[in-house]
Amino acid sequence: MLCLLVLFMFCNRHQCQEFELTKEMQTEAQITPRYMLLLIGMVPAVSTLYYLLGTHFFQSPLSFEEYLVFISLLAIVITGGYQLFFWVQRNNYHYKTRCFVSPLDKFIPFWPSCVWIYSFLYYAAIGLVVISIQSITEGVYLIFGGILLLLVQMFFFYFFPFTVPSEYREYKDNTISTRYLKFVQAKDNGRNCMPSMHCSVAMYVSLILYSSIGNISWLFIISIAASCLLVKQHQMADIPPGIALGWIIWMVAPVV
Repeated sequence: MLCLLVLFMFCNRHQCQEFELTKEMQTEAQITPRYMLLLIGMVPAVSTLYYLLGTHFFQSPLSFEEYLVFISLLAIVITGGYQLFFWVQRNNYHYKTRCFVSPLDKFIPFWPSCVWIYSFLYYAAIGLVVISIQSITEGVYLIFGGILLLLVQMFFFYFFPFTVPSEYREYKDNTISTRYLKFVQAKDNGRNCMPSMHCSVAMYVSLILYSSIGNISWLFIISIAASCLLVKQHQMADIPPGIALGWIIWMVAPVV
């Protein structure tokens, strides 16, 4: 939180042109019967995969039935969390949008190929946390920390929306990376930049994984933070508050 106050006081405030709402951005995220069938079908498959990986690499004492129970719970929580996220996306137009551009941001290149790190490494690390849990109780406590992190993020996204310069999204989608980046950007309205949710989750996850994988966990934070900047989803001012928020939640959330 201190990082946000410092940025408000000392960063150069740059009035950015707000993104024009496209039809894709205005589309509400709905839980359709097709989605529910996919979710139901995926739970046993994911539970089996996580059970095999957890018992082989992390010596997890959980049985397959326990993984199935936990993954079922996690699937419902994630579904609800995304509904809250998209609700905020549809309703965070009541307050002034801000944009902080530092002099260093203009020297950061646009590398759309980093979108694969930005998207898939992010979710892979979250999956690694699930694989590594040693009890359902531990998993439930971690879910609670994730919910707490989500609620704090949604508070900032709703009451203090931040964006990036509109030109950050003005590029040709002539490669598979740029097309996928366009797909990712179509799912948000660009007003959820600070604190960086990717960086806060990355920090929270990395601190959880540190006891299992050691210093490798820091590479995850560095990779995610770099990808946030290189795909122009964030500016440098968005990164430190995101990392700080992840650390704060890890410190205050109860653990087993």
